[in-house]
Amino acid sequence: MSKYIQISLMLVLLCSACQDPVDADELLNVDDSTYIIGYLSPTDTVLTVHVSTAVPAVGTPIYDHIDDIGSGSDIDPFIIKDAIVLISDEDDNEIQLTYKPESRNYQVDASEFDIKGGATYFLRVSANNKEFTSSCNIPKKIEPITEKITAGEKTEYYQDYNLDIAFQDISGSKNYYIIGAIAEVAYEGELYPYAIDFELSSFLTDVIGDGETLSANSIITNYDVENSTTAKITLQVANVEEVLYLNRRATYLNDYNDGNPFVEYSITPNNIEGNNGVGIFAGYQLTEKVIEYELKGNP
Repeated sequence: MSKYIQISLMLVLLCSACQDPVDADELLNVDDSTYIIGYLSPTDTVLTVHVSTAVPAVGTPIYDHIDDIGSGSDIDPFIIKDAIVLISDEDDNEIQLTYKPESRNYQVDASEFDIKGGATYFLRVSANNKEFTSSCNIPKKIEPITEKITAGEKTEYYQDYNLDIAFQDISGSKNYYIIGAIAEVAYEGELYPYAIDFELSSFLTDVIGDGETLSANSIITNYDVENSTTAKITLQVANVEEVLYLNRRATYLNDYNDGNPFVEYSITPNNIEGNNGVGIFAGYQLTEKVIEYELKGNP
């Protein structure tokens, strides 16, 4: 292995020796981009679009995840609070979203604008004296989810349960799915929710065959082995547009490989049209199933 590493390093040095020098000042001569993100689904109770400034990565602090937006006052200067954000449909119905300081997003109650499966929607954002546009289509909703839970590894400290979920692919179209689950476990009178991680198997497509049964598996771990308790588990399968699938998969892989010098970072896709516009506007359909399962303690 060390032989191959030495050869690789020699190639890097030889290639770098042939390159022209670059003025470091030019690396910083990059205009800020406008970052826009919004997801639409018929199951949404609130329609939300985020608008902020995406600053150059060289020499400037940046935030990698939308989850970071909304926590900490140091990101407040990056939020664009005076944008005009409009969503419209194919019949030219249109609604304007209002900026909400508490969430740092533009929002409108979903009851004021109907989102339908199979329909196309359009986004128009005016910010920083620029216009940005995008569009999305709402996919079909899958049939009900099936599940199977079996007891797994057991020690004096924990009990594992194997969770398998399955669903049938929607035939006649190319589909992209994101799998998830949330468990709520009661402990000393309090409910503790946590996400069940399906890791890379969270991302599925119908490449194996149109209309086939798709499945994913994960592990639920119960650390309170002294007592029996009932877990409330919400199973989730989202049928999403390809751009959203690729975006979330690239984000997952980048997080997973963070700090690994031998892995090249994935570039997340962008479907925002406009000068220096980046981000994603995409549709999805969410199917959920809530079950209860007894996590048994030691006898």
